[in-house]
Amino acid sequence: KMRAMGARAVVQRLLGDRTMAVHSSRRVKVCSRTRSPIRSSATPLSSYHNHSIQDSDGLDLWGTSKGLYERAGGVGGGGRVRQHINPFKKELQIPSELQASDWATFFENPDLPLEVDVGCGSGRFLLARAKRNGKKSNFFGMDIRSKLVERSNKWAELLGLGSNLHYYTTNATVSFETVLLSYPGRVDFVSVQYPDPHFKKRHQKRRIVQDEFTAQVARVLGDSGKVFLQSDVREVLVDMRTRFERSAGFEHCEEEEIERMALESGALVGEKGAVRLMDDEGFVAINPTAVPTEREVHSSADGERVYRSLFRKLAAQP
Repeated sequence: KMRAMGARAVVQRLLGDRTMAVHSSRRVKVCSRTRSPIRSSATPLSSYHNHSIQDSDGLDLWGTSKGLYERAGGVGGGGRVRQHINPFKKELQIPSELQASDWATFFENPDLPLEVDVGCGSGRFLLARAKRNGKKSNFFGMDIRSKLVERSNKWAELLGLGSNLHYYTTNATVSFETVLLSYPGRVDFVSVQYPDPHFKKRHQKRRIVQDEFTAQVARVLGDSGKVFLQSDVREVLVDMRTRFERSAGFEHCEEEEIERMALESGALVGEKGAVRLMDDEGFVAINPTAVPTEREVHSSADGERVYRSLFRKLAAQP
């Protein structure tokens, strides 16, 4: 039978029954005979905190480690990274812009299809995607925090992924189109995963996905390209989903499309049609990329629900 390889299943497959650390304050052991994590007494980690799952050898689910962190010089050469940055700062409201010639300095072959992760954070999701892809696509991370972007690019270089993976500092809400419109190839896939929820009503205008952002994505994404949204906050996912629904350029992917993507990525294993891919509320039930983000691993370990949507870009009308 077909089975979905969710975040917990991916972790179990890669690390088996070995003890793993979730966050820096507790240990979690995922037992192959149970569906729930078994928590034991808290054990502090070393000074390297990647806020993800680590095995006993120091390698995490995405292939990063304390050694890689140290070789890259810490976070942007050292120091703390602010978790929250006000995107309405004057300097962050000036659109970034790239020319076609810039892409040749980022990628060995800028004509390949491009996957974009908006608000990429530490960059681990794209690291894993690039490692699994075999240079069939290019990968581009956008984040507002320059120290994280600097470190992510060092990681990509040290892991031998620099020829088709690049991270760029920008405010994507303002600059998505001006940065990506010049890409020589086709933009095929855009993900926005676990964005800052900005719960206070007066701060919700700071959320990444606004109506203007969806319009920019529609102008950049190739026909039939996909937009993948994830959050562990239902209200945030519903807000993002609603904005793409009311955009004339997108429609929800059918279960057949989700299944095809999940089979190609390895998120589903087995016979077709054996797993329900949409729930009663219309949320996508699995991660069709087969690569969990750090936040997804945390949510899975804590037994929290993840909300997802997958959209297809409609072909332009003649």
